Amino acid sequence: MTDQPAPTTADLSAVPPAPGAARSGAEGRRVAVSLTFDFDAESAWLGSFKTDTPSALSRGAYGANEGVGRILTLLEKYRLPATFFIPGDTADRHPQETKAIAAAGHEIGHHGYLHEPPPGLTESEEREMIERGIDALERQVGQRPRGYRSPAWELSHNTYPLLAEYGIEYDASQLGADRPHWVHDKDARTDIVEVPGAWELCDSSLFMFAFSPHYLAGMSSPHKVQDMWCGDFDGMYAESSDACFVLTMHPQIIGRHHRLQMLERVIRHICQFEGVWFAQMGEIADDFRARQSAGPAS
Repeated sequence: MTDQPAPTTADLSAVPPAPGAARSGAEGRRVAVSLTFDFDAESAWLGSFKTDTPSALSRGAYGANEGVGRILTLLEKYRLPATFFIPGDTADRHPQETKAIAAAGHEIGHHGYLHEPPPGLTESEEREMIERGIDALERQVGQRPRGYRSPAWELSHNTYPLLAEYGIEYDASQLGADRPHWVHDKDARTDIVEVPGAWELCDSSLFMFAFSPHYLAGMSSPHKVQDMWCGDFDGMYAESSDACFVLTMHPQIIGRHHRLQMLERVIRHICQFEGVWFAQMGEIADDFRARQSAGPAS
């Protein structure tokens, strides 16, 4: 494939907003792009931050009340697939929004029940969390999740055996690569595919603000984040490898108007390139398995 010059941020004003930009399938891709959203709502504040004050919970509720609808509208405008990782508590607390995500054809993955970081759980507690999360998603949308992203991107030493036991096919909790790979647990290769992410490509590390229970500076300029995200995409595209550009976002954070406008600018930037495969996380994991079965395992 002939190298395509990278469009600059200044070129974005010339990009038509039409959603019909040519996009590649898995076979013809130069890079895979996955838009992922952790629909934590109140569960992040209750589970990870362990706070139940009305103001804190209202911040989580913003994701359901405002963020999800705006995100679904943006994805529909560009006809883009996405993966939503949803805690069971969120699915039970906000069934209408959860059902709307599934009805729009987006993939739904496991994200705990009450956004509980696994390192703080015993094995039996983590098992219960996995079971409750699966049960809530099956009850609300009739889907058993194929993938898992651990709350707070933390894993315990029991996580992978439990995920395998419950039939989870891929994980999205590690940060050590730009491309899919097999999960290794205790020096043994598992049958779980890792589709890795990055804190630099996550909206919470860049935008989230809180005085307590932990001080988080947040409040980055959207233009700063746009430069970071477009720069990482441009670098992956230039390598022309099997890398996957995974954005991790939260409706209560990215759902603010100025940030969603920034996300649309990033999408339009990416749509200027040929050979981009917009894919759900499960599709990326399936593609990795297929390629591994056709050649030597890595």
